[in-house]
Amino acid sequence: MHRFFSCFFTTLLAGAFCGALEVSGAPVDSIVTTVEKESALLFKTSISKKEQLPETELSIPWDKPSFQFWLSYYKNRWNRMKLISQIDNFKVFYPTIKKIFEREGVPEDLVFLAIVESNGDPSAVSRAGAAGLWQLMRGTARLYGLKVNWYIDERFDVEKSTVAAAKYLKYLYSLFGRWDLAIAAYNAGPGTIFKRLKALGADHFWDLTKLPNETLNYVPKFYAVLSFIKEKNLFEDGRNSVSLVKIKVLSKTSLYQISRKLKVPYHIAKKFNRQYRKRVVPAGHYVYVPSNFVKKTDILKYVDSSKIYVYVPRKREKIISIARRFGVDAKLIKEINRLKRTVVYRGQPILIVKRDYGREEIADGKS
Repeated sequence: MHRFFSCFFTTLLAGAFCGALEVSGAPVDSIVTTVEKESALLFKTSISKKEQLPETELSIPWDKPSFQFWLSYYKNRWNRMKLISQIDNFKVFYPTIKKIFEREGVPEDLVFLAIVESNGDPSAVSRAGAAGLWQLMRGTARLYGLKVNWYIDERFDVEKSTVAAAKYLKYLYSLFGRWDLAIAAYNAGPGTIFKRLKALGADHFWDLTKLPNETLNYVPKFYAVLSFIKEKNLFEDGRNSVSLVKIKVLSKTSLYQISRKLKVPYHIAKKFNRQYRKRVVPAGHYVYVPSNFVKKTDILKYVDSSKIYVYVPRKREKIISIARRFGVDAKLIKEINRLKRTVVYRGQPILIVKRDYGREEIADGKS
């Protein structure tokens, strides 16, 4: 136990979980419970999730000089244009992330932390090795159930990484009871924040000193970005000309084949799906592409009301057989894929649309 927490505390000073947290087969819940108990004993801090429910909205720290500095920073035309570009990058992910944060009980304002973390770039990698929209370190990602190996790195998966980030933020809030401290801990690691709170006898972020410069700027910068977004009402109307198209892959398929079928530029498919390190998508996994890059426009009308799949047969199959197996309309398969024949050949990818959204998802396809 002492070795575990020593490793945990030491490495968290650098903002990452230690290798001890990555023990194969270790239950996530038991690890988190152990960390909570150790934290409470060491810092005599109450961290009951029932006692400390997250606040629903963040308060802008108007009176803090560091926040005012970042407000002034974004008044510069060049800096403001860069921020607007980052926000534009992020807009395609906003509906997906907002829905996940609502489900996890995390304040909606925190969705914009991804802009500060990665500039809204789903393929971002830091010099320290943090990756994806949420810049998760390997240990943190694995702690929250994400796969990180030679074949797949789910830190780049938009939905799975967002779920992990939401749970981690919620956990940090349960440790500190304040969002400013939870945000700081997301950047610097909870060990660093606990150490400074204890040394200074402080109870919020704005009284902390001798933190890494990145963290000292990270929190006020986030609040300045949040203030800018709210002031301009950039997400208030809910309108977004670009949506994130989510496609389930029913049989192991190369990302290149999928991009060709959707008529999406391959570099875009790679950027939004960097989780597939070998550029091969396993059966049962998802591919994400922004709608404005999908040139196969006849599929876009089904995005909001239906589920979309990619299937590659391993042998010659009749379209009617595929339709019956997956419970879909054979005529629609022919129409969407512009097929004149009644059969699909081995290795020929086809798109399948399941229009009855209330029914169960199609299981992985095996031919």
